[in-house]
Amino acid sequence: MSKFTAVVTEDVAANRLLSKTVGAEGITLAATTAGGNPDFRSTGRLKKDEEITVTINNSPSWLVEAGEDIAAGATVAAGAGGVVVASETGFGYVAKEVKAGELASVIRSTTGGGSGQPGPKGDKGATGPAGPTGPTGPKGDKGDPGEVTKAQYDALAARVTALEGAG
Repeated sequence: MSKFTAVVTEDVAANRLLSKTVGAEGITLAATTAGGNPDFRSTGRLKKDEEITVTINNSPSWLVEAGEDIAAGATVAAGAGGVVVASETGFGYVAKEVKAGELASVIRSTTGGGSGQPGPKGDKGATGPAGPTGPTGPKGDKGDPGEVTKAQYDALAARVTALEGAG
């Protein structure tokens, strides 16, 4: 479990999505804007300018107020004021049907800003050393000798004639 302190920049109701900003003044938290990417959720009411301790417990699900009726299994995104609403794309889905104003059990399927754009391809890097030579396999069959050409036949006939004449 990790902890850090942050300052709340606006009044936030309990069970709302929160987004973190890091700037010259330190870490600040506010309700996630509609369509934004949440970093945390509020577990109680937060007051503007209040310094709070944020505890990260890596929970895969959050209880967040539903901004509308949402069907079981629907993908959710941040709605106005940090509530969850059904969406084509989002950061998670609801485990069961929920009515507007009720607490939705949101299963997070992405963290932070989602997948984002891939970065540029890196340099190739140096070639490593050659590995050891593997064992030599068994010698193969000699194979088909093929057809004798006319030139080969004539050369052989000339040698036979020369040998018979010599002897």
